[in-house]
Amino acid sequence: MSGKLIRLFLVDGNPNGLRTVEISNMTIYTTIFPRSKLKDFLQREESRKAGCYLLIGNDIATPEETIVYIGEGEIVRERLKSHSLGGKQKEFWDEAIVFTSKDDYITKTQIQFLEAELCRLAVDAGKVKLDNGTRPSKPTLSEVDNAEMEQFLSAIQLILSSIGIDILESERISNNQEDKQKQEKIFEFKIKNATAKMKIEDDKYIVLKGSTAVVENRPSAGKSIKTMRKTLIDKGIMKLTEQRDLYRFEENYIFTSPSYAAAAISGGEENGRVRWKYKGKSLNQIEKEEIE
Repeated sequence: MSGKLIRLFLVDGNPNGLRTVEISNMTIYTTIFPRSKLKDFLQREESRKAGCYLLIGNDIATPEETIVYIGEGEIVRERLKSHSLGGKQKEFWDEAIVFTSKDDYITKTQIQFLEAELCRLAVDAGKVKLDNGTRPSKPTLSEVDNAEMEQFLSAIQLILSSIGIDILESERISNNQEDKQKQEKIFEFKIKNATAKMKIEDDKYIVLKGSTAVVENRPSAGKSIKTMRKTLIDKGIMKLTEQRDLYRFEENYIFTSPSYAAAAISGGEENGRVRWKYKGKSLNQIEKEEIE
């Protein structure tokens, strides 16, 4: 993959305030702001353009769960005002991300396409609770417009990932990569009668299909570990084996750190940089050898 130049501008000098993001040589223009800065956004030129947007917040009943609403508008300022006041007001959101174009050549049908695809990606990723009452249908575009919007959609995914918002990125990984895996470092972690395998790809820690994990959480396991393992079980990522003495991963799964991946296996806190081994060497040892 070739390098990309992404420009982040802090409009008011506050890293948590109103921000803009641009990708060099692309028309996409992204504006991010907390709800308290909605008034400032409404005074900006991009608020008067067509675009699509994300409203992000947390569920009051379950604060650890993220809620997202995905919308579009020929004039986005009118839609955002309605979500802040009036009959379409949405209480949950505390941050908005708006995607517009630097030029004015983006049609209603194109932004409806983006809205539908963003909803599909969010549902497939399964990381957030989508507040949209119904899934928008994807309109039919010409071959040229379809190619252009696919490029725009890829830019949205790149921007979101670069600012640490991975709500469109599925933690499930395709399993048909056996030939590639043979050339990769496959780390192993054994505890009790469980054996797990992990690879590192694009700075992601991926526990591989077929890995096993212990059934019982440790008494000392924190709430986050218990919640994480319960989520894996509820989603069918980890299922009991026939002997019911272990959980088995039914597919490859991404974790945010090697320690979190190890915790999913052991049911308790772990130092993943020590516990995962490749040919007898830990992640820490391998890293030390690489930089010395």
